[in-house]
Amino acid sequence: MPRNVLIVGGIGYLGYNLALEHSRHGDSVYIVARRSSAERREKLFNELRSFVKKSVLLGSLGDRVSIRSSIDSMGCPDIAYLATGKLAGTHREMEEAHVEIPAQWTRILSQRCRNSLIVYVSSVFSVGDPASCARDLVVQEEEKHLEGCKQFSSYARTKAAGERRVLELCRGNRARVVVLRPGLLIGRWSYHREWRLMYRLTKLHLRVTGGPYLHVTPARDVARAAILLSEQHSGCQWYYATPWRVRLGELHSMLLQSLEVRHALPLYAPSMLPLGSLAKELKAQQQYRIEPWLLNRLGMKWTSLEEAVGEAAEWMRREWGGEGAESNARRYSVVIV
Repeated sequence: MPRNVLIVGGIGYLGYNLALEHSRHGDSVYIVARRSSAERREKLFNELRSFVKKSVLLGSLGDRVSIRSSIDSMGCPDIAYLATGKLAGTHREMEEAHVEIPAQWTRILSQRCRNSLIVYVSSVFSVGDPASCARDLVVQEEEKHLEGCKQFSSYARTKAAGERRVLELCRGNRARVVVLRPGLLIGRWSYHREWRLMYRLTKLHLRVTGGPYLHVTPARDVARAAILLSEQHSGCQWYYATPWRVRLGELHSMLLQSLEVRHALPLYAPSMLPLGSLAKELKAQQQYRIEPWLLNRLGMKWTSLEEAVGEAAEWMRREWGGEGAESNARRYSVVIV
């Protein structure tokens, strides 16, 4: 049966893949985003508009009146994604994107739309250092939310705070709220800087070897997990959405293969790279395998890593393969969820 799906913060890498996957299932997809996001990502937004039912652009995503009027104009969704996120910026800006805006939407949705499944899209980095959560170097969903976990960066701390807040509102309002923790996303519209860099190295016939371990998630599988949970979930719970663990070099080799680059010189990458604000979280998670135990138990069928990389490569070839690819790559800011 077709669903009504709302994506708050939908004009971005994840939002596009969520909308695309749901449209493939025949669902009616509604996007709510900032006007500034539509202006910055005009090409992405125009492509989104070709398969979503309605787009609502707001000056602020956290304004209560705007939230209520947006819900009134679209009706109660079966699934509502809170996909606002910000990697770069001040702690205050991240707090607004990861805590305040999701909390406002959760509060109003839980009061107006009792049957909606609210999906807060967090990040595997919200766990920070999982040492106290692991058993035999394997991390599964902790028994008590984030018990013993230590975050280092503003991004991880505000994501963790956002998780706590929406779960508190879930319990207080007897709502249906889930937290999904994906890793590095792989899929269409992979305009983030890490994918641009790997693509450029590929075009130079350079192949990364080694590098850190990454927990990765096919972008479409965030939607597939939410669909599964909408049918089987009724409480307030958090879930890892990290089916694959792979070294950076292995990921790049898959990209080379998908782009049909047969010969490339090896370029060694150390096990730890200076990856900005998330370097401490990445280092702390290197020795652990973070498994989506609860989703696997529910029967989640994950997209293969090869297929996900192939989808990303197809988009890169289309978007960056021709003349002017360099200028197109620069027009998008780096925003992750």
